[in-house]
Amino acid sequence: MEGYFLASSFQSPVVTRASARYAPWVLLDTKAYFAIRKNATTAEAVTSTGNAFKVTFCLADPPAISHFCVHGPEFQRDDLTTEPLVVFSAKDFVLLRFISGRTRPGSRLEEYFVYKADHGKPSLTLIPRTPPGTTNSSSLCVLPFDDDDGGFVVADLCKTLVSPSDYKLHVFSSRTGKWATMPLRLQTYAGVRKEDLPGHFFNKVVALGGGAVGWTDLWRGILTCNVFDKNPVLSFIPIPMLSYCDEQRISGPWLIRDVTCFNGYIKFVELELITQKSSETREDNLDSVDIIHDSELFFHNENACTNKKKCLIDACVGWKLRTCTRHTTWNYWRKGHPIDIDGFSAHNPDRFMLLPQLWNAEAGRSAPRNQCSACPTTLDMDSEDVVYMMSKLSHDDKNAWMVGVNLAKKTTNVRVPVSGARVRYFNLELLICDFSEYLNATPR
Repeated sequence: MEGYFLASSFQSPVVTRASARYAPWVLLDTKAYFAIRKNATTAEAVTSTGNAFKVTFCLADPPAISHFCVHGPEFQRDDLTTEPLVVFSAKDFVLLRFISGRTRPGSRLEEYFVYKADHGKPSLTLIPRTPPGTTNSSSLCVLPFDDDDGGFVVADLCKTLVSPSDYKLHVFSSRTGKWATMPLRLQTYAGVRKEDLPGHFFNKVVALGGGAVGWTDLWRGILTCNVFDKNPVLSFIPIPMLSYCDEQRISGPWLIRDVTCFNGYIKFVELELITQKSSETREDNLDSVDIIHDSELFFHNENACTNKKKCLIDACVGWKLRTCTRHTTWNYWRKGHPIDIDGFSAHNPDRFMLLPQLWNAEAGRSAPRNQCSACPTTLDMDSEDVVYMMSKLSHDDKNAWMVGVNLAKKTTNVRVPVSGARVRYFNLELLICDFSEYLNATPR
């Protein structure tokens, strides 16, 4: 197996918790490690090819990074073509994807398993493949039924080749054990440009409350529908382009943008990297804007991008964080608290003294100009003003710190060191999950 994977995937980090209780939410590394670990989170299942395996979560108190391990005596080198992934989590459910290489030449088999967190008896359930002839987006989600009977649905939204507005929604129900497919047409403003709508691939899927799900293109916006409805309606929520312009949509957004939803409020955060080539002031600066209506995002001035900053990464000399919030029922975004690193102060300078590389003793504050870009950005689930970021001294450094930034107070709340090969080049995707709470004997 090692011939197909990076050596770091066989080096499971050590995690610690402050108490016997699991934290109410965790920051989870979505890529699996291959290591034999067993604890109260361990669950077992069998692949469609008959191989038994176990999944174990190693959960740490945030903002320390949690991870999961996969192991099984029947796994062979060519069983998998890549590390298993956690692709989605909602309440006590986690959706995992395994990609097998043991199929006919030139093909691969994607299998999905639903992990249910339960104190003393967590479980893994194999999800049947969608019917022959259907197309999958690899952006699936899992949601529990509202009646809390332990049942769930798995949903996948796929774009068709008919038109930019035509999609198919595939929904699997644990109650029937079958998939159902529904054609959907996107409801949006007339005259919206094709390039402003999501493409065939999504960066993230977000639970929006109840049965509502948001398939997210972090550069463009969120496609939403209620997967529990008999006749779901597909709508679109545009995401503001606060710091970057259309030309930069070809680059990956996950290092500088993130979206979460909690209690009906969608939270969007963007990290602007201040570089030597992008230090000029934009004419269309949005820092003075409090409300951004959807109609303004759909019908923006096409010439506005000419004054926007052109370079994502060059010689980074600082950064700025911007956030926006909207309720799922609104047709506008409300701007949050922007923060420039130059106006940043440490809540507890003694903590920065523990990290001398990040502390400017002469200035009496952190030294952002000696750091590289801080990413990925991840929003706290239950505080709209806190963003967790990864910060380090150089792009290829294997040592970093998870830093909690309170945007309203312009302070850092926590700093936790992290290290490992996956930290290098920010080769780490994190997902904020609350299934950890359901592993406690008495969930809150």
